[in-house]
Amino acid sequence: MTKPHDWEIIASRDPFFGVIVSDEFRATKIDGDARRRFYATGEADIAAVLSWFDADLGARPTTGEALDIGCGVGRLSYAIARAMPKVTGYDISESMVRVAKEGAPPNLTLTTQIPPGPFAWINSYIVFQHIPPAEGITLLGQCLDRAAPGAFASVQITGWREGLPKRNLLARFRHWRNLRVHRQKGWPVDPLIQMHDYNFSDVMRCFTAHGFHRLVLRHTDHGHHHGAWIIARKNTTNP
Repeated sequence: MTKPHDWEIIASRDPFFGVIVSDEFRATKIDGDARRRFYATGEADIAAVLSWFDADLGARPTTGEALDIGCGVGRLSYAIARAMPKVTGYDISESMVRVAKEGAPPNLTLTTQIPPGPFAWINSYIVFQHIPPAEGITLLGQCLDRAAPGAFASVQITGWREGLPKRNLLARFRHWRNLRVHRQKGWPVDPLIQMHDYNFSDVMRCFTAHGFHRLVLRHTDHGHHHGAWIIARKNTTNP
């Protein structure tokens, strides 16, 4: 029997909390009002991204299809669907996608398979930080492969953190044991929501290798875990 992916475990127990780690979005507290507040955060985030496209690139996507990587329960996908004629939300977790489908607008397609594209806008926020870097860079490349000429990208990546001591061997063992217990016993999902740091040289190399030569970085800081939004546009022709 195949072991479930951690994100399938998180989604089956506490899907909204898995996207935004806040007690107000725990499974025990999610009601109609909490859902409205949750999805409103997506509207605000996408409004910010669109304003950054205007400020940093002098244009924003309005036509074609958008891809939301790691769409979860549709927090950003719903908002993108207000700005684009067609959107595809991709997530590895079937349970996340199932929740997202409950209120999805008609121009939003949700899937657990990376769609073929081409895409005029590729977006991802607070997603890659939860994916081990080797796996994440591969996923990023697969998605950027599907970018249309002149496509826009808004992708947030984490790179370093403050005030976190390195784990010694005993601490790593305890961490592994804690993860195993929480997976098996149905305990709170908090430890399963792991954070990762990327080498920004690898990230930039991935973007430029896929024809994104105009990039602007906007710093992010989530509880002293630092990274950046990468606001970028693909060349319309080969350089």
